Amino acid sequence: MSKKPIFVRFEVTPEIMERAYETVKLAKEDGKLRKGANEATKAVERGIAKLLVIAQDVDPPEIVAHLPLLSEEKKITYVYVDSKKKLGEAAGIDVATSAVAVVEAGKGKPLLDEVLTKIAALRLKAAPEAEKEAPKASPKEAPKEAPKEAPKAEEEKPKEKPTKKATKKAEKEKTE
Repeated sequence: MSKKPIFVRFEVTPEIMERAYETVKLAKEDGKLRKGANEATKAVERGIAKLLVIAQDVDPPEIVAHLPLLSEEKKITYVYVDSKKKLGEAAGIDVATSAVAVVEAGKGKPLLDEVLTKIAALRLKAAPEAEKEAPKASPKEAPKEAPKEAPKAEEEKPKEKPTKKATKKAEKEKTE
């Protein structure tokens, strides 16, 4: 029995997991992959990843906990798979890997498109449930407060600069 990490944001069916493994295998043959949490992170940050595959059995989970948030920020689709060992095998390496970024799908392009569509459907189903579980302040309220504070800070900065200049001029006059 595998323990479920805290960071999983939506449930992935075994069928979608298998499709994700297949996509990685096909991309390995004539596409491009970035293997490992560090390389996958770079691919997502640069916006070149088409799909991010994250293993659920990573220990400690903090190694990949940033990837879903980063992927959402960069609008890159990600999917969870059950085994880092299987993910490493699918990527064509002899060791387990916590994450793989598909940069170019190669022969797996139709399969990649299918996986992306299925994940989008899953996330739409998961979104209303997540909102019910953890109600938060509406995102519209927070941005309204931030711009109000920002101009105040900008108004204060120009006031400080002349004071510093005046101080420097006064110091020069005293030394002369």
